[in-house]
Amino acid sequence: MNPLLKIRIALRRSLLAATALALAWGATPGLSAAQTKVAIGTGKDPNLAAQIVIARDKGFFKQAGLDVDVKYFPSAGDLMTAVVGGSVPMGSSGATPTTILRSRPFPIKILSQMSDISGAQQIIVRQGLKNPEELYGKKIAIMRGTASESLFNSFVKAYGFDASKVELVNMAPAEMLASFSRGTVDAISVWEPHTTRARKAANGKMLVSGTKSMIPGKEGERRIYGDHSVLFATEAFIKAQPDTIKAVLTALANASDFIAANRSEANALLAKEFGLEPADMADVMASNNYTLAINDEMVRDLDQVAAFLHGLKRIESQPKAREWIEPMLLRSVQPKLVSIK
Repeated sequence: MNPLLKIRIALRRSLLAATALALAWGATPGLSAAQTKVAIGTGKDPNLAAQIVIARDKGFFKQAGLDVDVKYFPSAGDLMTAVVGGSVPMGSSGATPTTILRSRPFPIKILSQMSDISGAQQIIVRQGLKNPEELYGKKIAIMRGTASESLFNSFVKAYGFDASKVELVNMAPAEMLASFSRGTVDAISVWEPHTTRARKAANGKMLVSGTKSMIPGKEGERRIYGDHSVLFATEAFIKAQPDTIKAVLTALANASDFIAANRSEANALLAKEFGLEPADMADVMASNNYTLAINDEMVRDLDQVAAFLHGLKRIESQPKAREWIEPMLLRSVQPKLVSIK
């Protein structure tokens, strides 16, 4: 017998022996020894790829009959170039780059949410700052055309902050951290894990996030900005391989459940993958809500992202989220996660 076939048979037997555990997670062991190959592109970022890593490392992809090649890209732009070029049919990215690609127009559709990352978008200030008005006359770093700028705009609107009284400096996240550490900027608007690094390495503290205020006297939960990482695929791939996509969604749903029920183990796996200290990884995870759910809040937030980008003239057309979300495949495997009609 072919040695590879023997290994596959042994693996199948071990999976059958663990059926009770698999069913506990809602996973379905592979229906055949053959594994369907599929490439998933993403960034090496816990806001985007947490469930992908868990599904790979805990065997959920294999249980769903998949041989997944996780392809990390250095930027969302590089991932989108690969999607357009046809080397990657499916990916996980933030709402902004996926909206930009869709608006070109390019035929992609959202298959599910990956995480509500609104809480991971944060404005970081010095520890000694007592109220936002102390920033007047100072420099705040943002990254134009991204969630960084959108969160700052939302903060201005929600808290009556006068943006004309500060100097906004356009910077990428790495430059923000360096400048904040040197003291050449007084606040930064950026996302995890950069915010955790700014707090711990540069004596910073969170002023607000997309979902929470730490402003003295105004502390508490308050959603001022919504952002999501999403799983998407080309329309051609959706049409050609719907069963493969269903298997991917099944595995990722199992990974979301695993993260919720096994926080410590998930934290250790993700910290190792993303090169973070476990305590820092725990902070990042606390900022995110890892779920595949397709709901009205997600639709509303995606429409606001499109409006923001259109207002900046970053996109010529303004895609309506409901028109490029494909809920049927997720509904077929996890109906409780789909609340839009």
